[in-house]
Amino acid sequence: MKKIISKPSPIVWQAVCLLISLGLYTLIVVNRSPNLLRPMSMALRTGFGLVIPITSLVVYAAFRVKDRLGDLISMAVTLCLFALPLAGLWASGQSQSVTISGLLPLTDASFYYQDSLRIIMGQDISHFSAMRPFFPGFLSFLMNLTDRNFMFSLAIITAIAAIGIYFTVREVQRTHGTEVAVFLLLILFLYFRHHSGTSMSETLGMPLGALGMALVWRSLEKRSQVLAVFGLFVCAFALNVRPGTMFILPLILLWAAWILRKPNEFIAIKFLFVGAAVIALSFFLNSQYVRLLAEPSGTAFSNFSWALYGLASGGNAYTYVFEQHPELRLIADPEQSRTIYRMALELIVQSPQLFVKGALHNWDMFFSDSWYSAFSFLEGETGIIYRITRWTIYTLCALGFIKWFRKPTDPHSGLVAVAAIGVLASVPFVPPTDAYRVRLYAASIVTFGLLPAMGISFILDQFKLKLLSKADLEIQQTNVSAIFSTLLIVLVLGGPLVVKAAPQLPPALEFSCPAGSDKIAIRFDEGTSINIMREKDLFLDWMPNFHQGVFSRSIHDLADNDLIAYFDSLRPGTSLLSTVDILSYEAALITIPTHVLPEPGSYLGLCGHWATEPRLQYYSMFTADEAAALLKR
Repeated sequence: MKKIISKPSPIVWQAVCLLISLGLYTLIVVNRSPNLLRPMSMALRTGFGLVIPITSLVVYAAFRVKDRLGDLISMAVTLCLFALPLAGLWASGQSQSVTISGLLPLTDASFYYQDSLRIIMGQDISHFSAMRPFFPGFLSFLMNLTDRNFMFSLAIITAIAAIGIYFTVREVQRTHGTEVAVFLLLILFLYFRHHSGTSMSETLGMPLGALGMALVWRSLEKRSQVLAVFGLFVCAFALNVRPGTMFILPLILLWAAWILRKPNEFIAIKFLFVGAAVIALSFFLNSQYVRLLAEPSGTAFSNFSWALYGLASGGNAYTYVFEQHPELRLIADPEQSRTIYRMALELIVQSPQLFVKGALHNWDMFFSDSWYSAFSFLEGETGIIYRITRWTIYTLCALGFIKWFRKPTDPHSGLVAVAAIGVLASVPFVPPTDAYRVRLYAASIVTFGLLPAMGISFILDQFKLKLLSKADLEIQQTNVSAIFSTLLIVLVLGGPLVVKAAPQLPPALEFSCPAGSDKIAIRFDEGTSINIMREKDLFLDWMPNFHQGVFSRSIHDLADNDLIAYFDSLRPGTSLLSTVDILSYEAALITIPTHVLPEPGSYLGLCGHWATEPRLQYYSMFTADEAAALLKR
């Protein structure tokens, strides 16, 4: 008698696939050997012209595999795809505008990172992070979970993004086939790889925005108002994590209310009100987390008032209001924000032509051939490749709109079209020039992939080739997108509450320093520092150890010449780390002799001096001369 072996349930099989995929992801991220993975990872971090077409073929082949084997292979390939650029960043030590040598956070990224440490130590977050508290709160949970290992925490965030994007792509594959889905995956990958390994809110806002759209996508297929309501909540939540194109929310709500109406209704009124309520709920939760994590003067979205003034004044930068009115820096929030809003509205009333000029300027930059254009993250090795790619994508976007015009009742192409209209309507209020590579559009970047993907779908509909895949509603039968979204939001909301409830108060370190020296006290943790090594030392460059030549080439990609000059003066045997001084809870970017660093988890008292040069003071530079106290784990 044959033994009957039942197959695991779909949800159990998805969990098995996830565990295997995470295992492969981990192997790539921790790999330090000079094999094929190393050059692949470095090429996928920044390459385009040759590596992306080859990658596309591999990913396409993986997503063409059917049934449960296809679930495993497609998920594994997706997580490996996202692991490689992160490993490439840590192998190359690449510096960016927000990262030193592939790890240490600068500017915005440093605020989020340092505020995550403040939350762990029971302190209030800065006014900067109070503008969008969900990300530093979630980062504090991950840092607490990993024993403050910054690298490990960043690897978890990248894995979360890969999983969320994978589930989104599979939803599209269900309804529109493999070609459309893989195209979407590559667009989202090309956007995310620039932010992978950085402590920026884009790394969480992007996957949440994609998941929200995936839930609405599925709700239109299933005609489920409950699922659509949840999808709207996730979309709105993503825009609270990384504020951006807010106008997509009412347009998606209206479209879903029209598609999901009953036969005797013009529009689903009850759904309309419930959808508006959950959108409002996401903003309410954001305001409550500002109150929970920040001091009383912390204000959500306060920098939107700055951008509005820049728009009202003819399209100037968001810092323009402080150039014109430096006295505003002396006013604390929320009064500062209210004052700037009032000034901006007065300017719009008095000189509406400047408002129009500013809007036209922002739209012009959005469609320009520049660093700030809509698809600037598709930049190739040469200008010709970039221009060809950009105009190809624009053509596909136009075809995406044509697909909807040809069939206005199509729920999915209509959803993409109204979301794209919401993005375009938001452009004047989300200036592309205020951040590189449309960074401010992270929570709605899925729309940048879906619109040209609908253009691909339109082209494929005209040919109907047998070799092309078809929609397969058997893919992802269980609603794992909703399950994963729920778990992620629970962690984002609940994680900071757990950390806040049991803060890790630092011990008191009593020590003195020589006259004329400054003193700070820190906790040194694994995955938070880089070491500059001698050229003659034989080892393979990989985080945290880099030869001086590799380090020097890397820091020349930074934007600040004073910072570059300072780092160029550092000698081998020096380490850099970013942390918070537990005596004052102020930020500190520290240079320290490598041999002084204790074992991870130890508390260290340091004597040295703060930078006195104005430009370096901005980065809270501290040069440690000696260790004056040590408390081991």
